[in-house]
Amino acid sequence: MPDQDLQPRQRRFPWVPIAFIVFSTVLLVGLWWSLERSNVRLVRATTEVTAEQVDLRLEAWVATRINLIEYVGQTYGHYIDNPSFSFKDLATRYISLAPGFQAINWIDESWSIRIIVPETGNEPAFARNLHSHPSRKVITALAKAGSTGRIQRTSRIELLQGGSGFATYCPVFDTDGRARGFVNGVFRNDILVESCLSETSLRSKYRFILVEDDGDIAYSHDASEPVEAWPFKVERSVDVLDRPWKLIIAPNAEISGAMRTHADEFLLGVGILLSILLALAAHGLWRRRQALSLSEARYRLLVENQTDMVVKVDLEGSFLFVSPSYCEVFGKTEAELLGHQFMPLVHEDDRERTAGAMVSLLSPPHSAYIEQRAMTKDGWRWFGWADTAVFNDASEVVAVIGVGRDITQRIRLEEKLLQSQKMEAIGQLAGGVAHDFNNILQAMRGHIDLAEKELGPDHGAAVHLAEVRQSSERAADLTRQLLAFGRRQVMQPELLDLREMAGNAVELLERVIGERVTLEFDRGVHPRIVRADARQLEQVLMNLCVNARDAMPNGGRVTITIGSRKVERAFCDDHPWAQPGTYATMEVRDTGIGMDAATKAQIFEPFFTTKPVGKGTGLGLATVFGIVKQHEGFLEVVSSPGNGTRITVYLPQADGPPPRETRGQALEPRGGSETVLLAEDDRSVRVVVETILVEAGYLVVPVHNGNEAILHLDDHHADIDLAVLDVVMPGAGGLEVINHIRAAGMDVPALLTSGYSDELVVKLEGHDLPLLTKPFRRDELLFRVRELLDAKE
Repeated sequence: MPDQDLQPRQRRFPWVPIAFIVFSTVLLVGLWWSLERSNVRLVRATTEVTAEQVDLRLEAWVATRINLIEYVGQTYGHYIDNPSFSFKDLATRYISLAPGFQAINWIDESWSIRIIVPETGNEPAFARNLHSHPSRKVITALAKAGSTGRIQRTSRIELLQGGSGFATYCPVFDTDGRARGFVNGVFRNDILVESCLSETSLRSKYRFILVEDDGDIAYSHDASEPVEAWPFKVERSVDVLDRPWKLIIAPNAEISGAMRTHADEFLLGVGILLSILLALAAHGLWRRRQALSLSEARYRLLVENQTDMVVKVDLEGSFLFVSPSYCEVFGKTEAELLGHQFMPLVHEDDRERTAGAMVSLLSPPHSAYIEQRAMTKDGWRWFGWADTAVFNDASEVVAVIGVGRDITQRIRLEEKLLQSQKMEAIGQLAGGVAHDFNNILQAMRGHIDLAEKELGPDHGAAVHLAEVRQSSERAADLTRQLLAFGRRQVMQPELLDLREMAGNAVELLERVIGERVTLEFDRGVHPRIVRADARQLEQVLMNLCVNARDAMPNGGRVTITIGSRKVERAFCDDHPWAQPGTYATMEVRDTGIGMDAATKAQIFEPFFTTKPVGKGTGLGLATVFGIVKQHEGFLEVVSSPGNGTRITVYLPQADGPPPRETRGQALEPRGGSETVLLAEDDRSVRVVVETILVEAGYLVVPVHNGNEAILHLDDHHADIDLAVLDVVMPGAGGLEVINHIRAAGMDVPALLTSGYSDELVVKLEGHDLPLLTKPFRRDELLFRVRELLDAKE
């Protein structure tokens, strides 16, 4: 009986471990399968995110450079007929801001390459006519750009300077809408892509290719195996104008290999002992966790080590993910940001545009680019964001991924360029008005001098003539201010001590600002030597002090301080007009009502004034701005409502000893009997100057322009003792006549006259040529004529 009782138990006993083994095997196999699928999903998700980032970065990278090509084209078209505007300088400035270019070229209307930037490395392309380019793609793209008026690009071609890439052609139109040529952006694909995707963490872990729409391979990285054999590959479309690249990206063999497991070893151990099976299972779980941690670490390494900021937000604008670079820029931790909305960080003036960009992501093409200001740990900064919608399985937009970059420096450069162009345009207008006005004033002043001399001081009309003279003086002052603002006055620079110049002006300033305002002058200890026009700097100091006085209607204090400052690069970042260097400074500080930001932004614009009608011309500070800029200096303004104003003039400090003060003695003008050649195209000016010289005893030979002057000198130069020449005349101007006199070896001195000209400013500064600026007085003319004739003898 005992044996019979034991037998059933012996028959049932093997089923317990078998059942346990089967149960364990099923459990472990199921767990292995679940982990395998989870791992595959993680790899796919990691690759999807990487593909999205590469797509966004390539699109933003290429779009930025294409936008630069279009901007260069628009800017050059606006100034193409301006001989002083250089395409090479413009292209060089922007090619240095955006790495990835092979070249930026200028192609004329005949399709010939005329300018290449940079020239080094691109010599084979210079002067090539693209009608004969070996690639038909170039001819097709150029023809399409010319016919459509829009920028076009080729697919991959062999470049003339070597290597392969693509070329863009942006048609350029002048201000009259005429086609003048093309701005040609040349990109080598390897330089372009590798400058954008340079991170080792990306290139060492992923393989990818870029395929043109015609099937050509534009770029490949680590693509030794056929694309069809790549596991976990992802495809994206990268927009490059109207010819997108197809991006194919996948983890390389190292990452794919790390995802493989020891599942076969687990299955082999299932049939052995339960303890070995459990040990192998535990070992397998540990290895799985290790592989998963390694994969996560690699993903974090990719995100955390890129310079661009990456964020993910829901449709309400709340953060779902922030990269470490974003946390670093904004000075916040991940915990402080997740779950909170990003909009409070955006400048209030940019929130409406930002909200509009978010709304646009809900409809095709489900991408947007926005530039906005945001409050960072370093204050307000400009950022460019490339945003892309994220979809769920039902193709609904559920979130937004944004890739951002700090573009503050680019925005400041653009603002500086726009401000410079604005002030230059206003200056040209002001200078042109002043030129014509000075010719009118010259005729008026000359006839007043002649009338006063003829009638005498006791004549009844003398009082009226004096009033007319005074009005003409005020008009002349106004034109001088216009020329100063436009930086078109001819300077007479000399070494001077800023302390001495300001000190000599203090007594006059005390009378001008009145008794209700206290004037304090801190001249400093050391000489502050600058190379400048003393008369113009006195005008700067006078205008600043008068402006300070007007800001203190109830009285106050004005302090003038002379000093020196070394300007560093950090200061220049916040003051776009500044350049690094050592400067002598002249500071004017008042205790007046101060200014708000809106007023401070306009104070240097001509005709802007906060004074009542009739109390100011609005040219005082505009004149200061023009004079300081012409001296290669800049201005710093610090002011706020109720706290007064401090304006500091920065002038480049010069090397040299302190100048010695010299005094001249005024002389009475004398006439003579010599022969004077007078070349002046304005009839009224010519008549009055001729009359003044004739009444002084001179024999005058009047001609209408420089060409007539040259012809007369060629035939009768021996009879001419002096030539009085207007600088700007039809045909040859005064400078051309002087060059002809010198080239021919004629012994004829010359005196130049001018109301203003750009050419005069460029050619006369730094040259010792006699000059009378219009309007001049009768005595000034006779004194300079006599002085030159006496010097000849």
